[in-house]
Amino acid sequence: MNREIYITGHKNPDTDSIVSAIAYAKLKQKRNGLNAIPVRLGEINSETQFVLDYFKVEKPRYMDTIKPRVGDLDMDPAFYASPEISLAKAIRLIQSNHNNNIAVVDDSNNLVGVVSLSNITACYLDVWDDAIIKNSNTPLENIVETLSGELLYTPEDIRSFGFMHVYAMTPQKAEEFISEGDIVIVGDRSDAQLDAINRNVSVLILTGGCEIEPSILSEAEKRNIVVLRTNFNSFMAARLLPQSVPISYVMTTENIVTFDLDDFVEDVQKIMGETRYRSYPVIDETGHVAGNISRFHLISNPQKELILVDHNEKNQSIPGIDYARITEIIDHHRIANITTGHPVFFRNETVGSTSTIISKMYIEQGIRPEQSIAGILSAAIISDTLMLRSPTATELDRQMLERMSKIAGIDIETFAKDMFRAGTSLEEKEPVDLLRGDVKEFIISGKRVRIAQVMTMDLDSLEGIRLALIEKMTELRLAGGEDDFVLVLTDILKETSKFIVVGPDAESIARSFDAELVDSTFLAPGVLSRKKQVVPKITQALEK
Repeated sequence: MNREIYITGHKNPDTDSIVSAIAYAKLKQKRNGLNAIPVRLGEINSETQFVLDYFKVEKPRYMDTIKPRVGDLDMDPAFYASPEISLAKAIRLIQSNHNNNIAVVDDSNNLVGVVSLSNITACYLDVWDDAIIKNSNTPLENIVETLSGELLYTPEDIRSFGFMHVYAMTPQKAEEFISEGDIVIVGDRSDAQLDAINRNVSVLILTGGCEIEPSILSEAEKRNIVVLRTNFNSFMAARLLPQSVPISYVMTTENIVTFDLDDFVEDVQKIMGETRYRSYPVIDETGHVAGNISRFHLISNPQKELILVDHNEKNQSIPGIDYARITEIIDHHRIANITTGHPVFFRNETVGSTSTIISKMYIEQGIRPEQSIAGILSAAIISDTLMLRSPTATELDRQMLERMSKIAGIDIETFAKDMFRAGTSLEEKEPVDLLRGDVKEFIISGKRVRIAQVMTMDLDSLEGIRLALIEKMTELRLAGGEDDFVLVLTDILKETSKFIVVGPDAESIARSFDAELVDSTFLAPGVLSRKKQVVPKITQALEK
């Protein structure tokens, strides 16, 4: 199976961020045969949802962190057994699977205990008495399997097992030891065999592969006594018989350390450092055993591979990014603070949309995108360049939009109006929805500035919730620890933006746009682009 590589845009994704991840993943799949997986770091906004629905493209799966989880490890396969299996079988399983323990599961495959090699070896250090089979509720099947035995007679109603004895004495002496229901190991002595049967034992074990006279076997049948023959001699039979004890008798059932597939590897490392087990069961979401991990798996843990599109700023990227191996960055923003420990493919162009760059890469590599992919690329270029009206729009944006729209079979003007109408609809939206939609955080002159942008086709419709927006912005700024919160309300058709600013630098920011701040608000005609017009002006204000 090809290695997985994740492709993601920035937090609070816009259409260009989502489309770039989807389209570039498709290009990597077609050109390189990679298992490229587009992911998103936030909810899809209404404009992006319209685009994906229009072209029948599934939205990327949500990913809250790239930090490695247990499920990402190349762990050992699930290795478990039922509580009834014998110690002898458990030893063989451990040896054949080169493992150190066995997860014990019930009939529903849920974990009920763990038996380790140390549990078993401890049994041999303890001196088990002759009541071990009786006390452990050992099933007959375990005895037969452990002794590689042959059942000569099995009664329908098997009695409970008593003490273990080797019949190596006279019948007179046996009376002191052997009682009804006991398990008796005996050789080819007919008198001993018959005497044990007369004492109404539960199991008669014939060693050395010896025969039993038909009359004696018939007597055993009359008394419902199990008759078992093994090729082991009496010494070996007596030595092996305790190994038929079920593992449920020795397994650990309390304070079992297990991990879930979703547990973070860094948390697992801490727990392993505080415990001494050689391997640990991993439980899946259904409660079943999914595998086993050890310290070796943590040491050999490979980094997840990651491609960043439409951003190169750490605070805008996926949480846990330091745990990942970044292999590529494709962007059209300023170069920010992403660092890597190795060379990467970095492509940054001064165009209005990352989707423009990816459209160009399709052409460069001689691959015609599918109609749906060409469609979403067209939509993203329209969105990020505001239908080529943004000052960030370039001739290359226009060329790529023209080529992709032809493949998609859409009329640019008609589609753009429908998309903007769907994306700028403010029906049923609360102030918090607008403030958490298309928002990015920047570090400017040591200050944290949150900048949100809302596209609309009617600025006046926002006046009714302006005070509620200011109140919510203040609340979010204080809760998030930002210095300033800037909301840019952009009218696409009139090509102007209304700013709402809260924070100690509000007046300075307004002056940088040659405007006067009134009730935390000012108007900025001709301002459409956050990247090319808003951020540089705010940077200028804060640097002063």
